Parts: sequence; structure tokens; C-alpha cells
Amino acid sequence: MPEGELISVTIGEGIKKFSELGRHDNSNDDKSKYKKVCVGDIAYNSMRMWQGASGYSPYEGIVSPAYTVLSPITDVVDSKCISYLFKRSDMTHVFQMNSQGITSDNWNLKYPALSEIEIMVSPYLAEQHKIAAFLSRIDNLITLQQCKA
Repeated sequence: MPEGELISVTIGEGIKKFSELGRHDNSNDDKSKYKKVCVGDIAYNSMRMWQGASGYSPYEGIVSPAYTVLSPITDVVDSKCISYLFKRSDMTHVFQMNSQGITSDNWNLKYPALSEIEIMVSPYLAEQHKIAAFLSRIDNLITLQQCKA
């Protein structure tokens, strides 16, 4: 049975500790089917991937079985860089086009379909690290600016 703090994947803020969201916990008491998430993993909500419900995990924890957890090969890809790529509007459109379901209420992007989607990313790990660091700095500046307002 996986152990750890319950974390959630949000559309706007990526992965957050559930305790920080201020929501009522209606998760199942039986967490035996919950999935372990490690620092550096990317988790996504298969029902909301097309809306950007994915993120890089800065935490160890567990997520609902409704989520998919990706554990990137760290000597090949920078998972934080990939997580930024997953939030781009052109990518969320691709995720939408590859989701199955009749209406947006039940569109679902399961891992087999996601694994077939080609993404363009620098083949150089050092460059991916620099891109992720740059975008993280911009995120931090935006957060600081919002705190001032």
C-alpha cells in the first residue's frame, strides 16, 4: 500500500499538496490502489489533460488512481522542462485531439494514447535544464508580482 501525503494535480498550478488546497477530503479511506509519486515525476489527470491538468512533482506523495504518473528517464529528459511543454496551448490541443470520449465531460487521455504523441524537445539535456530553470524563474517573478498587487 503506498504511503505518503495526498497530492493533487491542478489545472492552473500543477501539483499541490492536497492540504494546501483548502478542499474537503473525499478520497477513499482505502488507499491501496493509490499511486506513488516521487520528486521529479509528472502526474496528470487523464480526464483533464486537455485542459492542462498536469505537473512536475516537487513532492513525494500519493495520488488518486484516476491520475497517471510518468517517471521520466532523468539522464534523457528534464521532467520539469517536459512539464512546461505539456502546458503549452498547442500541446493541450494535441492532448484534446487524442483524448477518447463523445463529449468534453468524458474525454480521457490514457497513457497508451499519450505514449504515441511525438513531442519536440531539445536532445541536449543541458539545454532542457536551462529552459526549465529560465521558465521557473519567470514563474517565480510572476508569483512575486502577484503578491505585490
